[in-house]
Amino acid sequence: MTVAQALFYAQGFKATGINEVIEKSGVAKATFYNHFRTKDELGAAYIKAMKESEVAYLEGCLAGKRDPVERFLAVIESLRPWLLETEFRGCPFINLASEVPDAASPLRREGTKLYDFTRDKTRILTGELIASDPETYGHLDVDEVTDTYMTLYAGAIALAEIYHAIWPIDHALQGAKRLIGK
Repeated sequence: MTVAQALFYAQGFKATGINEVIEKSGVAKATFYNHFRTKDELGAAYIKAMKESEVAYLEGCLAGKRDPVERFLAVIESLRPWLLETEFRGCPFINLASEVPDAASPLRREGTKLYDFTRDKTRILTGELIASDPETYGHLDVDEVTDTYMTLYAGAIALAEIYHAIWPIDHALQGAKRLIGK
């Protein structure tokens, strides 16, 4: 799976052939097909593995933060080191989604789970923020803040990849701060 992950992320899903994955992984063709009947099954496993990795990464970024404002902003802030480390390659799911336009595809459904997790986590963090200081944040609508935050988050990822620059993260953070009146 590690070889497929690296190839799909670096080259793209469509540009990476099964034979290349088999060759570079050193796995026998029969063994490969015992695990994955199709390239789409391998792709879904790739997206699932990337989701699990990104969930663990985000949870790690939140683990040391106690202040509700810091926790709220940490989701977008977590993008900075990740994008630098991946040399602005972007989100595996956003990259794959552009190659697999069918919204009913199992690949798209699996990838959506990553954004569902991030959205649910943002909703929880927004609720924590409001509960921490109802006088300051009580006017905020959890769903509206969450949806706007997710737009800032995904937009920052896409623009950072397009421009190979960190400024979209800085702007998304400023937007998130304005969203909560900071």
